[in-house]
Amino acid sequence: MKQSLTGNGPVRIFIYIVVTIALLTTSVSAATIQLPRGTEVKVKFNTAAKVSSGNLAKDVPVMFTLVEPVIIGGETLVEEGAAGTAKVVEVQKAGSVGKPGYIKVAFVDLEPKGAYLTPDKSKIKLTGEIEKKGKGKKLLSILFIAGLFIKGGQGEIPADVVYTAKVAESITLESK
Repeated sequence: MKQSLTGNGPVRIFIYIVVTIALLTTSVSAATIQLPRGTEVKVKFNTAAKVSSGNLAKDVPVMFTLVEPVIIGGETLVEEGAAGTAKVVEVQKAGSVGKPGYIKVAFVDLEPKGAYLTPDKSKIKLTGEIEKKGKGKKLLSILFIAGLFIKGGQGEIPADVVYTAKVAESITLESK
């Protein structure tokens, strides 16, 4: 018995529709790129004032922005303007008798921005610290009788300076 290629029309149409739907709904595999540990990222703090020991406390988050895109192999993995977080890890306010203030800020993470994201929508972990000590005024406070009232300078990290943080661990990014 000879079978016709055009025979059994309703079954063929059904199979054609199922295959077409399957092909249309199957997503194309996303491109993946590895962002290596140690990759440098250039950032600037979002505040107009300085990051100061006079107005911050331990564990307070400090927001920053990526000032240069992160490019690997000609691909922009994270666009300029991506938001990130640092936190105050140590702080001492300036004190009387000329005691200087001190602040240490550690980079925590960076939010992916652009055509690539982490598979689980997590942030990119960063490493690196900045620390500043204010000027002491102990000699000045000793020379004057009112020296008990002379405070040292606060530890201040300028907000208008570009700082370098590094990617803490290698991470895979996928195109959207």
